[in-house]
Amino acid sequence: MEFTVENRPVGAVVVVSLDQGESVTADPGAFLSRSATVESETSGTSDGVAGLVTNALSDERDVLESTFTATDGPGTVTLAPDEPGDVTRLDVGADGPLKVQSGGVVAWTDGVEKSTAANEAGNVLSSGEVTVLRLAGDGSAFLSAFGGLRSERVDEGAPLVVDEDHLLAWTASLDVSRTKDSSIKSTLLGGEGFVTRFEGSGRVWLQTRDPAVFRQSTA
Repeated sequence: MEFTVENRPVGAVVVVSLDQGESVTADPGAFLSRSATVESETSGTSDGVAGLVTNALSDERDVLESTFTATDGPGTVTLAPDEPGDVTRLDVGADGPLKVQSGGVVAWTDGVEKSTAANEAGNVLSSGEVTVLRLAGDGSAFLSAFGGLRSERVDEGAPLVVDEDHLLAWTASLDVSRTKDSSIKSTLLGGEGFVTRFEGSGRVWLQTRDPAVFRQSTA
């Protein structure tokens, strides 16, 4: 199995080359094109119906997934995120386990376990999400960012503070807390905005543009 990310940075897509018998799993809205030798199937995740209830304020696509399998010889699958921006590949075994904002995962390979987890890093009134996605195991995952994608290192004794509307993903073992910041204005509600503070050892991935601001400006 081989991967390439094309049309970067604004219109990035993931092109997956599969040998016969190989498969890749993706967000059900990410499909762009596939070879005739590749079959697709959409099903519920391990969270199942309980996940739909638990995630009542989240995107129901978080508990659905599409699997693309090369059944009649080698083939390719092209996948694209919903919003304009870049896509990056992460090694879940080396970088994870990870927590990712809803809608931030385009695709993942066999060996990666995707589930839902509590969103201790986000403002429910701002993001609308009470849960996030958790990625564990071994394999590759492709994350999409609105705009560009920036990785920040967090070291012991050197906490990192980020604007939560730009937050995409983080190492699940990091300690997370939230606080108001008078220098940031809430996109949807006005007044003070929130920042997220990370402590421990790991990484945080940020998107360089704020999707809430974009949606508001085009409404």
